[in-house]
Amino acid sequence: MNSLVYERDFIGYGENHLDFKWPGNKRLAVNLVFNYECGSEHSYNVDGIVESVGEFPPIDIKERDVGLESVYEYGTRVAIWRILKVLNDYNVKASFFAVAHTLELNPIAAKAIVNQGHEIVDHGLRWFENYRLSYDEEKRQIEKSVEIIEKITGYKPKGFYAREPSVNTIDIVKDLGFMYDSDAYNDDLPYYYKGFLIIPYTPDVNDFHFLYPMNRFSTAEEFFSYAKDAFDQLYEESKYEPKMMSIGMHVRIIGRPGRIKALKDFLNYIKSFDVWIAKREEIAEFWLNNFKLNK
Repeated sequence: MNSLVYERDFIGYGENHLDFKWPGNKRLAVNLVFNYECGSEHSYNVDGIVESVGEFPPIDIKERDVGLESVYEYGTRVAIWRILKVLNDYNVKASFFAVAHTLELNPIAAKAIVNQGHEIVDHGLRWFENYRLSYDEEKRQIEKSVEIIEKITGYKPKGFYAREPSVNTIDIVKDLGFMYDSDAYNDDLPYYYKGFLIIPYTPDVNDFHFLYPMNRFSTAEEFFSYAKDAFDQLYEESKYEPKMMSIGMHVRIIGRPGRIKALKDFLNYIKSFDVWIAKREEIAEFWLNNFKLNK
């Protein structure tokens, strides 16, 4: 049943620099990602796991953490609208890594994401670690997530991101007809893995680090500064080798009043450069049309 045995690649493109230009004659593509997971986090009464990542430490008993639950609720009640307004004000389109159950909890916001021209990337049925699932159960859950997303928004997702993939994930999403998967952090450009397109994501240019237990970013300025440094480096490198930059954000995190400035500052900054701000599905379409299984 598992036709793709997961293999590691430590070489990649190496010294074989690709020579091409993104649409609009650009050398650097920038993709804004917003993880939308509110209400799908671990909860002891749902999956027997106390959620351990948040604005503060989890409770120390096996019960519902109602305080942390309310933090996640902020994402669908308030933060999503603040983020959509910023994206509209700056006239940029983004990719939303959206959990199907989260979209169910606020279908009005789900439809607004699509109606404003943003992309929904399938982020699973709930916040399950896919590596815990059998092949058949993982496939069933992904099929169900696609069904729910399409029913609520009228949009069938082209991309998938598990967050915690299994060795079967790429095999499954390929079989289900997805265009690409983003469960990789190993390159600055898309590539093919056994005939299937991978668009890498980012673990470091990511507002996830505001949260406990990481706590690496304390202020909007710190996150913006790190994102700016990454952008500057990739922009410089793109002069001789085209690059792609992802910036990872979470609706419930960056959408807080004291953090949204980081997004605004980043957009103000990169707008002064000649770059392609694109959705992941646009990047995927470009790659599939211009690079025919060369990697």
